[in-house]
Amino acid sequence: MSFHLLSDQKILEALAHRFRALRLERNITQSQLAADAGIGVATLRRFERGEGNLSLLNMIALMKALDCIAQLEHFLEQPGDSPMQTLRSQGSGYLAEPQQRQRASGERSRTDETGWEWGDDA
Repeated sequence: MSFHLLSDQKILEALAHRFRALRLERNITQSQLAADAGIGVATLRRFERGEGNLSLLNMIALMKALDCIAQLEHFLEQPGDSPMQTLRSQGSGYLAEPQQRQRASGERSRTDETGWEWGDDA
C-alpha cells in the first residue's frame, strides 16, 4: 500500500484495521486489549472503527500490549551522518576545514639550505 497517496484519514483507517486484525489473530477481546494497554474500551472501539483520533501514547501502549513495538525500530533508528557531515569529515568543498597558514616567526633562520648565514655578506 502506498501511504503517501492516502489522506490522513485513510492512513488512520488502515492503522485501525491493522490493529484490529492483530488483536483478532491473537484471539484477544477489546476489553482484554484495552486493559492490557491501559486505555478505555470505548477509545479502542472508536479507534478500530476508524472514528477515534488515538493519541500517540495510546498507540504505543497498544503496540506494547500486542507485542508489536519492534515495528517502530526502523522509524527510530539513529540516522547516519548527514550529507553535510560527510563532506566535513571528508574535507570536501567549501565545508572542508580551512588550511592553517604558516606564519613567519619573528626570527629568521640563521642558516639557509646553501649554508649561507646572516652576517656573511660583510
